[in-house]
Amino acid sequence: MNEEAKESKLNSFSDVFELMKARLDITETAKNLFIDPIKPIKLNNRTAVLFISNDWVKSLVKENYDEIFKKNLRDILGFEVEIEYVTNDDHSVTPEEIVRVSDPIPELDDDPYAKTRLHETEENSNYKYTFDTFIVGESNKLASSACRSIAQGNAVFNPLYIYSQPGLGKTHLLYAIKNEVESRHPEYNVVYVSAETFVNEFVNSVKMNSTEDFKKKYRNAEMLLVDDVQFFSGKKESQNELFHTFEELNRRGKKIIFTSDRPPKEINDIENRLITRFEWGLLTDIAAPEFETRLAIIKRKAELMDLKIPNNVMEYMADKLKNNIRQIEGAIVKMYHIVFLTGNTPTILMAQNIIKDVMTEQQPVPVTVDHVITDVSHIFNVSPEEMKSKNRNSQVSTARQVAMYVISKVTDLSYTSIGKEFGGRDHSTVVYATNKVKKVMQHDPAYRATVEDLIKNISNT
Repeated sequence: MNEEAKESKLNSFSDVFELMKARLDITETAKNLFIDPIKPIKLNNRTAVLFISNDWVKSLVKENYDEIFKKNLRDILGFEVEIEYVTNDDHSVTPEEIVRVSDPIPELDDDPYAKTRLHETEENSNYKYTFDTFIVGESNKLASSACRSIAQGNAVFNPLYIYSQPGLGKTHLLYAIKNEVESRHPEYNVVYVSAETFVNEFVNSVKMNSTEDFKKKYRNAEMLLVDDVQFFSGKKESQNELFHTFEELNRRGKKIIFTSDRPPKEINDIENRLITRFEWGLLTDIAAPEFETRLAIIKRKAELMDLKIPNNVMEYMADKLKNNIRQIEGAIVKMYHIVFLTGNTPTILMAQNIIKDVMTEQQPVPVTVDHVITDVSHIFNVSPEEMKSKNRNSQVSTARQVAMYVISKVTDLSYTSIGKEFGGRDHSTVVYATNKVKKVMQHDPAYRATVEDLIKNISNT
């Protein structure tokens, strides 16, 4: 956690929201237009209520910033938060609540345990993404060494490209680089951004005619760290902007680090010139951690949280949580809260229950139909509205059929329910569409790769 966050006194939801805003890595234009006018109303159990003046801004904020808000609120509060957006047309909040946005959070006043838990969470290691808290093992040794080399100014390669399955420490390493460089060189402008945020900001800058502000933010960086570049798949204009940003930074000798869930050549629908740039420097992967590394992560996390866990319990957890560091860290945090609130000593039985909960929590969130339609629309360059309309244009029809097929694969919706999402089409239309996609996939490898990549991207979101 940064010093500003440590020193913050979070006595109201307004304080929490202001701290969250300070953590957002977005352009000043986006902040002024869309974020600053938002009023934090209340934190009702685990639902944050935010007031937005009109429905247009509400839809834009939900589309572009909802996940970013949730991630940052979770980091600050220490627990998952849902967000409810209200406008003048809603009646779930009173005018008085809209005005009085700095009332104390009810939970913090009424529940001393919750208040203590929040401040304990602040003081512990949830946000300390440093090299000291990154456990090095055989599975990540090269990636860790490369990142340390960059942070210490010794790297001769550019860029660095790290790939792995989700939850194995890529984002931790990016923040470790950022924190190390900023501590050594406070004057440096080190920019971390997720690929999704980069794309959303670029699209908004085009809409708002503020592309110069966007370019200034990224092309004037001393170091640029871009997380999850597979998100650029199918987004041609954003790819072009990333390419020219890369060229400018590389020309000026600035370091660039990318992460992804796959090697460059396995990202479908991305320009060859960008793949070439990804491969210019050092490529390294991170594998699933071996038992010894998993055990070391548990010990280190417990030590940072001053949590005493018997060796047999730690070994049991290391044996069961095999594939994902986020699950390991989530289990330790959950155990910490149970021990803190109950005073009980960690046991195998406690670990069993926690692991079951964590494994359930880490399952993918149910995919929304709108999410699928939006991703397909980007790849086929048609609008969601066209896909739901009666338009029989070949490009639109192909996109619509692919969307129907993907939805049938990643959701539990019936064909009838899927048809209703596309302008009320009937069951037989969806059956025809899915069968058509299957046939084309059998004979067209590029088409099949595009569809399979869509399913993979959406399932991993």
